[in-house]
Amino acid sequence: MPYERLSSQDATLCCAEAPDSPLQIGALCLFEADPLLDETGCLRMAELRRHVESRIGPVPRFRQRVLSIPFGQGRPVWVDDPSFDIANHVRAAALPHPGGPAELRAFMAQLLEVPLDRSRPLWELWIVEGVEGDRIAVVPKVNHVMADGMAVLEFALSVLDLEPGPPADAPPSWEPRPPPARGRLLLAAMGDQLQCQFAAGLGAVAALGHPARLLRGMRMLVNAVMLTAVPAPKLPITRPVGRHRDFAWVPLPLGDLREIARSQEVTLNDLVLTVVAGALDRYLADKSTPPDVRPRVLVPVSTHSRPGEVENQFSMMVADLPPGALDPLGRLRVAHADMTECKTSGQSMIGPLLFNLGALVAPWLLRPVAALALERQPFVNLAVTNLPGSDDPAYLLGSRMLELFPFVTVTANIALIIGVLSYDGTLGVGLTADAEVIGDLDRVADALACSASELVASGRCGASSVAMQGSR
Repeated sequence: MPYERLSSQDATLCCAEAPDSPLQIGALCLFEADPLLDETGCLRMAELRRHVESRIGPVPRFRQRVLSIPFGQGRPVWVDDPSFDIANHVRAAALPHPGGPAELRAFMAQLLEVPLDRSRPLWELWIVEGVEGDRIAVVPKVNHVMADGMAVLEFALSVLDLEPGPPADAPPSWEPRPPPARGRLLLAAMGDQLQCQFAAGLGAVAALGHPARLLRGMRMLVNAVMLTAVPAPKLPITRPVGRHRDFAWVPLPLGDLREIARSQEVTLNDLVLTVVAGALDRYLADKSTPPDVRPRVLVPVSTHSRPGEVENQFSMMVADLPPGALDPLGRLRVAHADMTECKTSGQSMIGPLLFNLGALVAPWLLRPVAALALERQPFVNLAVTNLPGSDDPAYLLGSRMLELFPFVTVTANIALIIGVLSYDGTLGVGLTADAEVIGDLDRVADALACSASELVASGRCGASSVAMQGSR
């Protein structure tokens, strides 16, 4: 078959994307400059493009584009791009002098505002020279319709090596398959939609044959809906987003935070939410926000079952951040308890149910409904996504990656999304915001650093107190 239909999750995200608010994910990666430059000081672009093309060879999705069904009558399909050219995707840029944080931040903000070309495969890899400190920025950017954060991370790591070495072999030969005829595509899409609706009906009928299982599932679903359907507090960070973006990044000490996680018997994700809670309490205190407010956070959860899946496979949980009035370790205990409850509440059932709409409802109907619902959703204030990275250093054409900060672009009325990814002893935090809603993102970044420092200090004091009591 010369095409592959978008999964229901991919199709739902496709309908949820607004023209002026592209759903894009990726990372700011900082590398040593010298190994990526030739003897004249120019970027080794030809080698970089050949290297990347050789690594994407086994994954057809990176050479495929989205083709819509005529009249919006079904899920779009992935088809081979007959004019695929690696030069359209691995691209070069240079920062203006002096190439400091301000210039890099302006570049990132502009990059996040520009949507990817829908007539091509939905990804780019920018090689940015002129970064101060003899560094080069490498920025992968992928449309969320194509993949989720875990899939993008696997793609990025597949391009890199765990030790410095020569470039990869020449890219494998590739011949694009011709796209299907539009009429046949329309008929197949309508048949697929009917089949999905019929299968959903059969599933509902089959569930009636197992009343105990059905009752247990319905009880869990009702409980999950009751937990998540409570409106979030009204906060200045939760307003409809516009066209302008901002991006800031913060490195946090991974070793110190892991030590606290071990001593307190909590997860790293609990620590991340605790740090975010402390930061927002500090930031919102200057915005005339009541001190007892608990911001509601959306936490994506990966459901990938096989490595190498380039598609969306995730669910979601919703939780209230710990009260800011507590001390850091108190916030940590509340975050751990709340996340433990979320994991057993059945919330993970809600995501798949929502994403199945992409297979059951025609895009022409789902698109306006999704846009309206997202713009006015009252249930969450922000999103925090935390992915496991790599403890080992990674290399690109012999250049060591020094730092890594993820990004997830904001959308609807969620004007702040915090991405977290561990790499080589550092917890890289990337903050993406609507520049009009949050015009002082620096203050949020500073508050995150302060909150992490307070948590580390509290953890050390707690460990010292336990040690002293044990010695008595």
